[in-house]
Amino acid sequence: MNRQILSPLRQSCQRRSVSKRTGCGKSHAAKSGHHREAAASAADSESVELLGGLLCDQALAHNVLSKASPKQGSALVALAKQAVHSCIDYATLGLGLGRGHPTSRIAYWNGDGKSFSCHASRRRRAKSRKSIAALSNAMASAAQDAERETLLVAAFCSEISCPKSSLANANFNAVAAALEADLLLPLRALREGLNDMTSTLSGQPVPRAPLQKVVDTVTSKVLEGRFSEWRYDNPVGQAQLFGLSSEQRALWQEASSSNHGGLLLHEDAPGELGLFWATKIGGPSHGFDFCGQCLLPLLCNARHKVLLLSDPSRWAHPCGRAHLRLLWKADAQPPSPVLFLEEMKVDFAAKKAGVSTEGWQEAALSHLLEKADRMGVRASVDPHLGPLLRWLRPAGKVTDVKHRLVLRPSNGVVEASDYLSLKHDWVQTEEEITEPLHRAVYEPAQHLENWGHSRGGIRGRNHS
Repeated sequence: MNRQILSPLRQSCQRRSVSKRTGCGKSHAAKSGHHREAAASAADSESVELLGGLLCDQALAHNVLSKASPKQGSALVALAKQAVHSCIDYATLGLGLGRGHPTSRIAYWNGDGKSFSCHASRRRRAKSRKSIAALSNAMASAAQDAERETLLVAAFCSEISCPKSSLANANFNAVAAALEADLLLPLRALREGLNDMTSTLSGQPVPRAPLQKVVDTVTSKVLEGRFSEWRYDNPVGQAQLFGLSSEQRALWQEASSSNHGGLLLHEDAPGELGLFWATKIGGPSHGFDFCGQCLLPLLCNARHKVLLLSDPSRWAHPCGRAHLRLLWKADAQPPSPVLFLEEMKVDFAAKKAGVSTEGWQEAALSHLLEKADRMGVRASVDPHLGPLLRWLRPAGKVTDVKHRLVLRPSNGVVEASDYLSLKHDWVQTEEEITEPLHRAVYEPAQHLENWGHSRGGIRGRNHS
């Protein structure tokens, strides 16, 4: 994710809450002031202070950060923040409503909520602090960068309860990217909360073995740095996109972004690690620690993306989210793709803070229509948005329809949507056709008669 989106508010949240959470703070910092003064820059000084507060040892923090490269140091500080400060023991607490887990990303940064302060999480926090202090000593003693990076990879895997057998293809750059994207808690929740993912919201069973395989695969692809590539290139993902031209497929996979009056609309970012946090925006039901099985379709399916909305001047991370799927019109020959956009959700904390949603709907639809134009495919939205589509694209064709869509098998064991089915989440390992869905459908002005075919070369600027 763009660092400019994740900046001032995030940093201030972390500085305010670390000393309160660790309980080690100002006396140690005062006694070790000369160590912070020796740091090479103000940013290094802040890192030393932050890591020292988390480990309750400013001297150790200064020592290890003076030996580590900047990237290694950033990864170590991020590991300590996520494993010590923002510590939840999912192995004990499990997943789901009633467990005290937060509903906004800011709360995770602050460590606010019952699941942070309970005895199990406090005990695990102490264990992680001890482990990361030992890691810091080992890194400070290491003679080579490769050794320090191997130590960091192993420590991250331990914190997310990943077995050593998964380390074979793990690499430091991938782990550093995962830490930058705050993935320690999401991966830990999915790995430790599997028992709570074996039934749907309505109580229907979800087979455990395929769930375990999916979670293991997602974890390994993150550790290898191949998560986004795998989403589209696995056999099930390829089958979901079968029927697109090579150019349409490239445009679908692109992490497209657009700017509308200062609002940034983006299909996450290259690497797509933001998908792990996307469903924490405006609704906990699909979060990694609320109905974790409902997050798997987004993580695993090539047909499934999210359209995120960021307001960088007002909020430190994306504050709007709408599910975006590429589905297929039933009974159409050749197969006909449809961009299916769900409702835009608002981050709970941003809404409470008074962040304005003015212009959000127009911006989201403008992005969708541009994507549809570039791909040469239709777009489907809630019928009440039909007039807005006509206003935004007077040259296009907007029709009020009831259409049935094909759901090719899910690579995430389940599918989850309140817009495609009344079941909310359900096992979806066989091809299905939805009930007739009342929608407003936009067709680009230059669309071919047999919609869904390539136009022989879609052209447009690359937004990624």
